[in-house]
Amino acid sequence: MKKLLLGTALASAVLVTGSSFAETKVSGYVETTVGFHSAGTSSTADNSDPTAIGYESSIDIAVSKELDNGLTLSSGFGTEDGSAADAYLTLTSGNTSFSIGSDVSGVTDNVSQEDFAPYIAQDIHTSGLSSSFGISGVKTTHNSDSFYLKHKSDMATIEASYSPQVNSSMGTASANGARPDATAAASGYDLAVYGNMGVEGLKVGYGISKATAATSSTADQEGKGYGVQYSMNNITVGYGVSKNQAVNSTEEKTNTAYGIAYKVNDQLSVGLYQATMEDNSAIDEEYDSIQVGYDLGGMGITLSYIQAENGGGTAGTDEEKLEIRTVTKF
Repeated sequence: MKKLLLGTALASAVLVTGSSFAETKVSGYVETTVGFHSAGTSSTADNSDPTAIGYESSIDIAVSKELDNGLTLSSGFGTEDGSAADAYLTLTSGNTSFSIGSDVSGVTDNVSQEDFAPYIAQDIHTSGLSSSFGISGVKTTHNSDSFYLKHKSDMATIEASYSPQVNSSMGTASANGARPDATAAASGYDLAVYGNMGVEGLKVGYGISKATAATSSTADQEGKGYGVQYSMNNITVGYGVSKNQAVNSTEEKTNTAYGIAYKVNDQLSVGLYQATMEDNSAIDEEYDSIQVGYDLGGMGITLSYIQAENGGGTAGTDEEKLEIRTVTKF
């Protein structure tokens, strides 16, 4: 009983001491969508779905403070739609930081195709199309509990992450007292470098990712991403590529995206976004999107029209989507 009381007292002291000197910030957003969707194949006529209304909300809490040894501590967690999302702890010295957490930084995700091809509303792979359309970013250690090392310079940022268990996440391997998760894959790592290389308005990057299979019956996974983006005056253009492949497999999925965005004024922006997904299919998936965004000062509203063709590499498997989206941040 004395041990329990002593432990509780020490824990309380640490919590009180930490909170009294830390700066705490709360941020988040509320997002609403109204979508109009139709789909068809070569053998069936286009079928329009009922109008869909969707919501998404997020709350993030972040704490930062200077430690006695000169390091800067930052820590936090988030919730998305009421469920626990990412959590992290970061120690920073100068331009170098070390972190532990879930999806603290995208690393290779920072150089996926959607990070270079500018869009106003949203990238293609999060646009809510059916599962037959397979475009995505680099994916191996994404959203896994990992160790992170990051160094910034005037020309570029270099990042590395290592995940002891790929596909582990909060509530499984990270629940009170870390424990192995039998459903997770084995280890994986990400490496990426990106920045303006000393040229104003330029962004270039390259990243690689690899995850080792958990069992001999499944294949290792590897991916890479690279691209270039340039902004001048009110125009931004970009080109990006993401590749995903099972090691020792001939199947490689290559996602290529192009984009151009024009800022008409401080409130209004318009853009064109195009993407292609290539794999072993004889026919490539193709995506085209026209997007418009308007800042109302406290709330953003976007309108996007997406046309997708040849889902799953099948000619005539097409979809169209028109979406109105509002985002309010706090």
